[in-house]
Amino acid sequence: MIFVTVGTHQQPFERLIRALDDLPAEELVVQYGYAEPPASAARAVSFMSFPEMLEAFEAADVVVTHAGVGSILCATNAGHVPIVVPRLKRYGEHVDDHQVHLIRELERDGRVRVAWEMDQLVDAVASAPPRTAPVQRRPGPLQASVRAALTGAGVQ
Repeated sequence: MIFVTVGTHQQPFERLIRALDDLPAEELVVQYGYAEPPASAARAVSFMSFPEMLEAFEAADVVVTHAGVGSILCATNAGHVPIVVPRLKRYGEHVDDHQVHLIRELERDGRVRVAWEMDQLVDAVASAPPRTAPVQRRPGPLQASVRAALTGAGVQ
């Protein structure tokens, strides 16, 4: 299964969604945010809860994501070297190009593979390294608080 997530940013990421037409629809699970739904996918939803996102990262053979820190961390914690497509200001996908700066560093370390242009996406997915064992980390107080806030744990 190929899991694709564009995150929750309000500006649509149509460039990535349109590029999904070249991937095998029967393998695609897509969280498409504020964009139009992809033309074809096995499953497409605008948004997922945090637990649903974690399940999708765990179930995926390959992850394609925008360059949001949370999505990249979830993918790498699940054992993936994600295919990352940065949202770019010039296409109206974000307010600036901060995602570019982040993934340049992560790409240098081999933590992500970047599809800078949409015509690179199919090859990037085909050559994605196999998933490794998920990272087992004991959450510290900050991580536990963020997880509780995202999942609604402890809310009365």
